[in-house]
Amino acid sequence: MALWGTLLSEAAEAGRICVGLIFLSGAVQKAQAWRLLPGVIGNYRLLPGWMVLPAAGVLPPLELLLAICLLSAQGRPWPELAAIALLMLFAGAMAINIARGRVHIDCGCGQPFLAQHLSRPLTARNLVLAALLLPSLVPSASVPMPALLGAVAAGLGFFLLYLLFNLLEALPRARRFA
Repeated sequence: MALWGTLLSEAAEAGRICVGLIFLSGAVQKAQAWRLLPGVIGNYRLLPGWMVLPAAGVLPPLELLLAICLLSAQGRPWPELAAIALLMLFAGAMAINIARGRVHIDCGCGQPFLAQHLSRPLTARNLVLAALLLPSLVPSASVPMPALLGAVAAGLGFFLLYLLFNLLEALPRARRFA
């Protein structure tokens, strides 16, 4: 049973590190492209026009706050719950637009130079990221240093896989497997 607890603790740490880095990266990218963000949010056509600019103003600081809290591993579940909710909100917004046939719009989840159109894989990616945080919701013991180093390495590895996924997903469909 001690092994299961250690594995769960490692999975929680890896998930927090991965998603924390993703939110940190997203917050920085959105802040750098702050002039484009209201247009990206408005393209989803889910918010009334008067809410688009405030949403664009709140999103980067919210992502930054969640990143700091997830990476600091403070032991409270609210950052994980908020991050899961935000990822589910993003996935839901994508799914609604995909169902409407509006797949041509940029998801707004990558670097501004990567045009990532809405797709089912992007929606699934957000659900997987939310699932990575689920082990954090289970109370667990502290992680011994060797296991913590392994969890950090796993979190960084997941983050690198996320970046690779984004690059591959941004490739034009015709060139992906040529």
